[in-house]
Amino acid sequence: GLQNLGNSCFLNSILQCMNQMEPLTQYFLKGSYQRDLNRSNVLGSGGIVARAYAELLNDMWSGEYSILAPRKLKQTVASFAPQFNNVYQHDSQEFFSFLMDGIHEDLNRVKKKPYVEASEGLGRDDEVVAMESWRKHLLRHDSIIVDHSQGMHRSHLTCPHCGKESIKFDVFSSISLPLNTDEKDDSGPISLSACLDDFITGEQLDEENAWYCPKCKKHVCALKMIALWNTPDILVLHLKRFSFKNCQRRRVLLRSKVERKVEFPVDSFDMSPYVLGPIDEDAPPIYKLCGVSEHSGATANSGHYTATVRNSKDGKWYRLNDSQVGTSSGDAAITGGAYVLFYQRVKGRSKWAGMEKEMKTRNIDPYGTDKI
Repeated sequence: GLQNLGNSCFLNSILQCMNQMEPLTQYFLKGSYQRDLNRSNVLGSGGIVARAYAELLNDMWSGEYSILAPRKLKQTVASFAPQFNNVYQHDSQEFFSFLMDGIHEDLNRVKKKPYVEASEGLGRDDEVVAMESWRKHLLRHDSIIVDHSQGMHRSHLTCPHCGKESIKFDVFSSISLPLNTDEKDDSGPISLSACLDDFITGEQLDEENAWYCPKCKKHVCALKMIALWNTPDILVLHLKRFSFKNCQRRRVLLRSKVERKVEFPVDSFDMSPYVLGPIDEDAPPIYKLCGVSEHSGATANSGHYTATVRNSKDGKWYRLNDSQVGTSSGDAAITGGAYVLFYQRVKGRSKWAGMEKEMKTRNIDPYGTDKI
């Protein structure tokens, strides 16, 4: 169990889930991270966050403690992210993104980042544009996080006025899924696949996210279609339970929470129907659940966070409520409080969400800058 350091259950909940992410945890426990420490990266902490995380993992797996206080990691993160330097409650998903990014920059094998322009894919073969985009990504980002926790989606924009299109491949570390709030009155459970279907259904961008159409020479509310090109070994899905509405009359942000139960698979979650790119038979996009960060309460910055995790050593399920640890089951995590889902590929490992194998097959140097 992890001790609560004054409203730090958001941190404990995420750390317990991350702890079961095998490729990442093994890398730290074996000490492999030491050779990748990047002390000169201005976007990192000089390796301090990665080292504090490694220390905590070593303590957690040492078998010497039944309760640990993640004080050093919390203080280390807070010194680089002032928003966490207090005893307030925070959004566990925001903390996860920040910590993963901090670990990535601390272990980034790229010492000098070149300027890179995004690849535009219109009229060219998707596979070529995807590989070109990934190579550009590797010129600036190359770490254990990139190896096992990042995939790509294909973003297709269309101008509603002139029909001009744009196709780009973007990298993701987690996927935020909508919870069909139009059907909020219908409080019955929805399936995870319904949330994924919603995610890939086209949407019209609002004015805040308008796209600059090069043909019309103005910002337009384009139609946006997203498709997953590939998925990494560690797949993190964030259920968008919290929404913010601007109340003009009172000039305040109204926050609300969708408590709807999402039914998600525990042992065999097949993502193949959602993957647009090539599928590797040796490491198919079939996943098992390894952790759930759960929230109870009205808003992300209040209430309480817990975790239900599958121990990567004994395969058993545990419920972790700060320092309290009890046995559980994967199905017990399927509640209206499930907030961030951590999945791991069942069979094989697929570096760079399969891009490494794709490039090898075509004799393409992933670190090359020549034309594909």
